[in-house]
Parts: sequence; C-alpha cells; structure tokens
Amino acid sequence: MNRKSFIKSFAAALLCASALGAGHAVAADNDPSKATIEEIRAGGKKACDSGKKFTIAYSHSVSEAAIVKQVRHFADKRAGELGCVTVMHDNTQANNLEQQINAVQGWVTLGVDAIVVTPIDESALKPFQKQAQAKGIKWLTYLGTMEGSDGFVGFDHAQSGQIIGKAAVDWVKANKVETPKALVTTLTGLPSIAPRWKEVEKLFAEAGIEIVAEQDSADQASGLTITETVLKQHPDLDIIIGLNDDAAVGANRAATIANIPADKIFIGGQDGSFEGLSAVNEGARYKASAAILINDLGANIVDLALNAVTGDGPSFAYTPTVLASKADQALLDKLIANYSSK
Repeated sequence: MNRKSFIKSFAAALLCASALGAGHAVAADNDPSKATIEEIRAGGKKACDSGKKFTIAYSHSVSEAAIVKQVRHFADKRAGELGCVTVMHDNTQANNLEQQINAVQGWVTLGVDAIVVTPIDESALKPFQKQAQAKGIKWLTYLGTMEGSDGFVGFDHAQSGQIIGKAAVDWVKANKVETPKALVTTLTGLPSIAPRWKEVEKLFAEAGIEIVAEQDSADQASGLTITETVLKQHPDLDIIIGLNDDAAVGANRAATIANIPADKIFIGGQDGSFEGLSAVNEGARYKASAAILINDLGANIVDLALNAVTGDGPSFAYTPTVLASKADQALLDKLIANYSSK
C-alpha cells in the first residue's frame, strides 16, 4: 500500500488503526467538549419517555474490525436499555465507498430517523446528506465532522495527547530520570490529528524531555522498525509515545527484543486497543494508554442521534478518554472487559 492509500485507509478506519481528525470546525454553540455524559443520557431517555419509536442507522467504514464490532454492540445495548430504538447496521468493509453509499441511499429511501456515518469520502456522501436532511432525517457523523451535520460522535485528540504526555512526564519525575530522551510517532499526512503528538511535544518541552526522533507510524510493523532504528542511535532511550496503540505495540516489541529493562523505559499508546491494554496489563515496558471509553462511545451513537431528532439535549459530543495504567487496576480491567462484553 502506498503512503497516500495508507493515510486514506487510516483516516477512515480510526479505531482500527486509530484516529481521524475533526475535519470542519464545529459551531461554538455545538461545542462537543461542553457536553457531559449525564446530559447526553438524559436527552436519550426523554426521547423514549415520549412513547415514540425511533430508527437509527449506523455506518462505519470498517465494520469487520473487532473494535468496531464492540462499539456496535454497545450501541445495540443502549438501544435495548431505552426500549424505543432500533439500530440498523450496514456491512461496509475495508473503506469500500460503494458499499457505504448503497447503505446510506437505502436508509434515506427507507426514511429512518437518523443516520450516523463515518464518512469515507465526504464529497461523495454530501448529496445523500442533503437528501436525508431534506426528508427530515438527521445526519450525524462519527469521528469526523461534515459541514452542516446535525451531530457529531467522537473524541478529543488534544485530551488524548495530554493524558499520555502527562503520564510520561510523571514517570520521568517519579524515577528521577536525568536528561530523558524520547521517540514520538506522528502521522503528518493527517494534520487534523496533530494534537495527539503536539500536546506531547508541549509537555515534554516544559519538562525538559528531549525528543530525539519523530517519525510517522500508525501500525505495528512500522512501530517496530522505527524503534529498532532509533534504539541503535539512542540505546539510552527512555520514552516512546505512540500516535496510537498499534505503533506503541510495535515499539514495545522492539524494546523487548532489545532487552531493555522494564523499569528503564516508558512506552505509551493512545486509543485503548485490546492489544495495547493487554500490554499495559502485563506491567512491564508498556506503561499506559490514553484509552477511549468504547462503551460510552457506542451508547453515544444512540443518544446523540436521539437528541438530534428530538432537539432535547446535545447532539455534538466527545466521548471521554482516560488513562489506562496499572495504577488503577479496576479501570484497566473494565476497559479490557469492554472487548469481551456480549
């Protein structure tokens, strides 16, 4: 896969390879950072208390991915709890635009109440957004925004970078590491997700941590090879921060192969993938992940759509990101259990 194709695939998938940018700016009165989980849930419950029935359609660009299946599971679970919602899922796989267009077109014809979509190609979906909204169907986007949408289901890349960056700084201070050196992975082809590494850069600069290398990596293979190369140049490397957990898992393998003592390095990722969380749970080199609460993310698909339909409660919101580490084993166990919940 060439670089351009990889970036497109990465951006559309996000939760598989992690992270899609915010796209267009969201109006101030729809600021997703201001909505609380309590407000989101209250709106959904109020919609069902009205006695009406609702149909919400959800399209992810890579429905075959394990984490996406779990997000869909939590959406279905929330719908079941509310009792007035039917969630329809499509079978779009491998960022297949034709599959997604066929699904969305069918939902518009059917006349569902709301469509929540991870837009593979915004320009290609724009005509269907207009058709849907003309019929009174609310149009929400998942992970990335579109101009004129009625809602947004996503999370905050800046918060993610801040959480994992602070965890690394705290580790340096606790272990009294002198002249700490760090490797940070990026994905410069997607500047909209830059807060994932820019926030880390800021925190490291303030803490006197030298970033000796920054390279694009969002998958395990490149995370492994990049770390191997950097370790040859800087065998005293103290910190590795992955753009996502995939890059960090690859880096963890490189550090393990190099036999770096577990107490001499901090490796951290972002998103809270199953492999990342499992590595954290081992209590060795992989110290933390800035993890998305996928149970809340799935539930937000339903509640934010209902809020958009009824006009009660926020329809633009970030799902919280939390620090997953051995320091809070109960939370770590809960995050890992999200992947086995049925």
